[in-house]
Amino acid sequence: MSSPIQLPIVTVQPDFDAVATDVRDGVVPDETFWVSCYKTGEPSVHGKVRAALDEKDRNLVQFEAQGGVEFEHVHEQVYTVACPELGAPRTRVTLPTRSFSDPLPVNAAGQRRRIAALDVAPDGSQFAVGYDDGTVYIVPNVQSKPQAWAASKAHLNAITSLRFFPSSRVLLTAGVDFSMSILSAEPPVVPSSATGPTAAWIKPVRTFKGHARAITSTAIVSRGRNILSASKDGTVRLWDVPSGSQVRSMGVSGFIPALAIDIGERGEGAFSQPPDGEDGPKSVQLDTREVETSDKVVFCALQDGSFQAFDLGAKQSVFHSQRGPSPLQSIAYAPASSLLATGSEKGLISVYDTRMLDVPLTTFSRNGASVEDLTFLHSSGSESKEVGLAVATEDGLPYVVGVRPEGPVVQAELIGTDCDAVRAVRTGGLLREVWTASDDGIVRRYEGVTHIG
Repeated sequence: MSSPIQLPIVTVQPDFDAVATDVRDGVVPDETFWVSCYKTGEPSVHGKVRAALDEKDRNLVQFEAQGGVEFEHVHEQVYTVACPELGAPRTRVTLPTRSFSDPLPVNAAGQRRRIAALDVAPDGSQFAVGYDDGTVYIVPNVQSKPQAWAASKAHLNAITSLRFFPSSRVLLTAGVDFSMSILSAEPPVVPSSATGPTAAWIKPVRTFKGHARAITSTAIVSRGRNILSASKDGTVRLWDVPSGSQVRSMGVSGFIPALAIDIGERGEGAFSQPPDGEDGPKSVQLDTREVETSDKVVFCALQDGSFQAFDLGAKQSVFHSQRGPSPLQSIAYAPASSLLATGSEKGLISVYDTRMLDVPLTTFSRNGASVEDLTFLHSSGSESKEVGLAVATEDGLPYVVGVRPEGPVVQAELIGTDCDAVRAVRTGGLLREVWTASDDGIVRRYEGVTHIG
């Protein structure tokens, strides 16, 4: 296998937009902020950008970049940075359009609770946040005040996964306490007397137990009659939601801990050559509790650095890759594009065509920081062959990469965190939104991240 492509990193002072605002408002006549660019194996480039009012148009802020970087204000909140010396093309640096902080005050050490899981409702109306103490908040995706959200102490300790059902009104939670629960996600009514944010505490309407170790990841099957869970006990389990009972347990080869899963339709031409001389997927009689499972495939990221695929209809493994040099922390499947992406603990991302999984289409990295989460962006209807992949990283530098036939390219840097690990990334809404959650206890929403012009 060829060496992975090294992509450049562009970072900007997190509050650079506030610097520009101060200049525009006349608080200071001019001010500078830093821009840094990195690429593994090459010297770093550290530049500065001076922001000052235009001599003629006093409502216009001009930017002058120095030190080997290029900085451009395209329009409104759209900025780009380039670094020719490191081969970094014009890349959008994207600021969050909304931030949500933990409503509880910081502790004695000045820290907030760590966010351990995040999900966004399919209709974009709300999002869910899970913390390391087992608390879950379901928050409306509006900034009007007063505001009401639902809260639940769904688990004994850290939340590991949150998934909204397709209706956007039911939430699946999982934790390190070996269990899953279902919460009603109907938006609470704001009391007429409320003058500030209020929380309505809710209890799980159903609980699922059966795993022998922490649950690491979950998935919703189609409309939600069935759900899936993956665990460090080396199993992937299918559950019946109405009864709360387990339908089937599928053991990962060697019962290696499964760290992440994703599900989708099988796709035409996928797994046409099963490995190790095995027969193709066998037809089995579905359990009466199963709904819309026969055409689904489940991909599992494993602790030994490999990934495995299960045919959910046949309940058997149809592919198991070779082991990698480090655990796979994340996995994402895009059935419409026949693409699979895996992210490792050492920062390596591999993208595969699911019709020929033996060799990746491309592998790339930016540094050795763990790839905590991956998600493919929703299609915008463009005829472009480029597919967006949002990446959450332990170094606090999340980004969106374009997966193209000619090779990957960074589409956008997601600015806002300051060296805090980003644990989760999601997409939602019709504006190509990207959401992140980080160890600083803040959820950030970014809009239109792939459009530069």
